[in-house]
Amino acid sequence: MTDALKRAAVTLRIIGDDLNPQEISNFLGSEPRRGVCKGEAFLGHNGQERAARTGLWYFGGDYWEDAPDIGCQITTLLSRLTQDLEIWRSVTNRFHCFVSVAGYFHDWTGGLTLEADVLRLLAERGLHIDFDLYAPAASEPEHRP
Repeated sequence: MTDALKRAAVTLRIIGDDLNPQEISNFLGSEPRRGVCKGEAFLGHNGQERAARTGLWYFGGDYWEDAPDIGCQITTLLSRLTQDLEIWRSVTNRFHCFVSVAGYFHDWTGGLTLEADVLRLLAERGLHIDFDLYAPAASEPEHRP
């Protein structure tokens, strides 16, 4: 359940110095949005070429507009990858793996609830979750503490 979210994106991020993106793709059964080895050149969000400080494998990240549902987005993301929990444990034991949620509220307040079944999916795979939540009105001078 989400309260007052305008839009949200959910991304699986796997990071590690010895990460090989093709190996992760083979394990998880899908190609990443971005996959690079440590030191490899790639285009950053600003369009500038840069060298990866560590290996990266990012999957998902599409924004849901209007009525985003974080739980549904996580479930959909994980359904597109292997369901073999032994493979997940192998990957999460070797690399820093987490689900990143970027959410934008309509107003300066709101909340999120993750249902038990979504939390179970994350826990079974050894994934933690990171929330980046933005409230545009809160950055206006009259709303600052």
